[in-house]
Amino acid sequence: MRLTQRTCGRARAGVRQPGYDRSRLSRGVVHLGLGAFHRAHQALYTEAAIRDGDTRWGIVGVSLREPRTPRALAAQDCLYSVTERAGPAATTRIIGAVVQAWYAPHTLDQVLGALADPGLAVVTCTVTEKGYCVQPSSADLDTTHADIRHDLAHPDTPRSTLGVMAAGLRRRPAGAPLSIVCCDNMPANGDTLRKLLWQYAALTDPALARRVRDDVAFPNTMVDRIVPAATPASRRDAQHRLGLRDEGAIVCEAYSQWVIEDRFAGPRPAWEAGGALMTGDVRPFQAMKLQLLNGTHSAIAYAGQLCGLETVAEAMADPLVGAFANGVMADLRATVQVPAGYDAVRYSEALLQRLRNTALEHRTAQIAADGTQKVPLRWLPALRAIAGAERPYLERALAMWLHWLRSDREQALAWHDSGAPALAARLRGAHSDPDAVREAFAHAAVFGSEPWPPLLAARLARHLAVLRGGGAAALLSF
Repeated sequence: MRLTQRTCGRARAGVRQPGYDRSRLSRGVVHLGLGAFHRAHQALYTEAAIRDGDTRWGIVGVSLREPRTPRALAAQDCLYSVTERAGPAATTRIIGAVVQAWYAPHTLDQVLGALADPGLAVVTCTVTEKGYCVQPSSADLDTTHADIRHDLAHPDTPRSTLGVMAAGLRRRPAGAPLSIVCCDNMPANGDTLRKLLWQYAALTDPALARRVRDDVAFPNTMVDRIVPAATPASRRDAQHRLGLRDEGAIVCEAYSQWVIEDRFAGPRPAWEAGGALMTGDVRPFQAMKLQLLNGTHSAIAYAGQLCGLETVAEAMADPLVGAFANGVMADLRATVQVPAGYDAVRYSEALLQRLRNTALEHRTAQIAADGTQKVPLRWLPALRAIAGAERPYLERALAMWLHWLRSDREQALAWHDSGAPALAARLRGAHSDPDAVREAFAHAAVFGSEPWPPLLAARLARHLAVLRGGGAAALLSF
């Protein structure tokens, strides 16, 4: 029996139900990027606000790229389960905050109508770093991106995240307050999204650009929760715990954090009910999490891929990769200013423990995708900040990514990272390891135009030679 509004009361004992009348929910939030992370993170904080009695905040979930999730949720009256796992312990709950699930290419008019609705005050988004059509090295709008070119030519039938936002805002009555909350792993994510949307609007509609600049709030945020992609095994586990078939089931870690800049244009859900922290300055939290967790995560992913380790937990259990992850985190920690009251070493130890969670099948291939978007944010600022000093583990991580790109493994994931083929071609065309480093550093789309230290280039060339001669194990033992 499948999970629906009619059957959810038949879930097994111990499964937490929504506990409110879903028919009373209004449409208060549009979320762009209806993936597993949103449904295991922001939706749960909104669920807590609704459970406290505020029924204004039903979520309209919009998928911009794939139809499977909205189709599965629509068949279940938009209900789904979240199972939180910490070792052998697990808890399962049914989430009711999502009230509609749409695939934008098939429901574009409805999506734009929802964004234009003056009764809707909040838009949230999790579209990954590449979903904003940003140039990684400059953080400016990539006007050569195919979706941006299409949307500038056809602004009423957009494909991109920015194009959809702009088209909805163009229809929206002037003066209706709107806050757009970016929840992706980018430094100053709200400020960055404001700049990108302004740059996009300024190319076609100066009046709209002024509204983006002056009337819409873009609070910065930091989000943290490990949410692996669903697998047949995770869905079977959810069905066993739920007692119902759930095609939208999510299994994730128990830990969750959301830090939000208290800068809104109008009303918002009381996300504090779910434990969100409202603050005047998110930047220290963003920097700490983006580098220490996400930066280490990427290093584990490339080391794991080169060592044939499929999951993060397997990689962390490997003596060489586990020690390497600890070293990368220490290298990154040396460049991060943590928020007041945080112990950086204890925070790092807690992160490493989370990464060892064997109850989660977080695949290294999933994390390894989109490297040309992630590496410039997660590693390169730290390498710039050390002013020529050696950071042996982080430098080895960068060498492993470059080696991974020039190997055949990259081809299997090229469709995940539109920026990878151009960099990989430069690396594969190099005649020597020093030449490969020079080609990489000359690729301004990723590494920028500012020169890199020659000593760093020499060390990376030596690391690439070790990788070519002895593989990842040789470099990890180096």
